[in-house]
Amino acid sequence: MSGKYRADFLKNVTVRMDFNKNLYQISSELPSGLREKAQEFFPRMQRKAALAEQIEMKCGSEPVRRHVKENHWFFQGEGGEMNLCIAPNFLWMDYKRYPGFEVLRKTFLGIAEALFDAFPDVPDLAVNRLGLRYFNNIELSEPNPADWNAYLSPNLLSIFSVAEDTNAIARAFHNLEMNYGDMNLTFLYGMYNFDYPAPIRQKSFTLDFDGYVAKPLMREALPASLDILHGRIVHYFESSITDTLRSLMNR
Repeated sequence: MSGKYRADFLKNVTVRMDFNKNLYQISSELPSGLREKAQEFFPRMQRKAALAEQIEMKCGSEPVRRHVKENHWFFQGEGGEMNLCIAPNFLWMDYKRYPGFEVLRKTFLGIAEALFDAFPDVPDLAVNRLGLRYFNNIELSEPNPADWNAYLSPNLLSIFSVAEDTNAIARAFHNLEMNYGDMNLTFLYGMYNFDYPAPIRQKSFTLDFDGYVAKPLMREALPASLDILHGRIVHYFESSITDTLRSLMNR
């Protein structure tokens, strides 16, 4: 997860921050400094129309929902495996091929700093929510799809002992949610089986870590918060796997 393995089973890594204020200016034009910083990492740029939903709450009245047309700015790296979206109310970055946390951290924080610098006149601009997600899908070409004893911690595998016949299992999936006060972490793990409801035939196990900080963060708090999210995710990933899987990823 930190990039220390020669190969891994990561399918997707995403980081996102939501702003506490809607920066309507972004919809019509992206500030030049922010655009240039984004294109340092993601050279290709495209503007796309989007439909956003706004909810207005008034005491004693039903919520009023309205749809507003706005523009989102999409950036793409070489090969299409790195993507960035800048919208009036969020910034989102996605990797299909993970370059390691240090690269993700430098890229995301650099673009976030450029965004704050681009709006010095917006009072109390902050981040309402910061999220970091790592989606691993371990796929092996082996018989016995439900036998993961060599690769994964026994703490994750108790569900398989419930079934009298593991060949009949169509899905075995868990949802563990944790609240640490300073952050939340959702850990989804198990055999999802994309051929459901057919019985599992492919040896494929998901480790999906979705961490987030859901409180206002000023720009100076972003680096430490991102490090905390990453540290907790790495801890749970490492405690979920065995040395046999580590050796497999380091071949």
